[in-house]
Amino acid sequence: MFDWREETKQVAEGLSLPIALGEQEYSLHGFRWLIANDAIQIVQPDNYYFGGMIRSMKVARMAAAFGKNCTPHMSGGGLGFLYMMHFVSALANAMPHHEFKGLRTNVEFECKTSSLKVVDGKIKVPTGPGLGVEIDPGYVAKHRR
Repeated sequence: MFDWREETKQVAEGLSLPIALGEQEYSLHGFRWLIANDAIQIVQPDNYYFGGMIRSMKVARMAAAFGKNCTPHMSGGGLGFLYMMHFVSALANAMPHHEFKGLRTNVEFECKTSSLKVVDGKIKVPTGPGLGVEIDPGYVAKHRR
């Protein structure tokens, strides 16, 4: 179980295989314990579940301070792939491979700075304000309260 921290540490000590964890972790305290006590080697905050990029970046920086890598988890849909791309592009301790669930979304948008095509396993991160895309005003209008 993800919140059995001491038991996770015991598993990590018993294996030569690196332990990745974090997609369900909800607290900075929990990540701090896991990282500081060497219970995990690969840190995986989830931008949606954990509460956004700022909190996730704090965890990634904690991991970097302890020489650990970060490859975030990606849950949900919407524009999650854009959050993931921007987050990973800002990580000093990003691993070379990341969870990618594709470009499917029901959010109507336009991206003028990237084709958003995967080429040789890579994709160009959009630039510009926000996520680097323009959400269709008609799409926004039909989702007002």
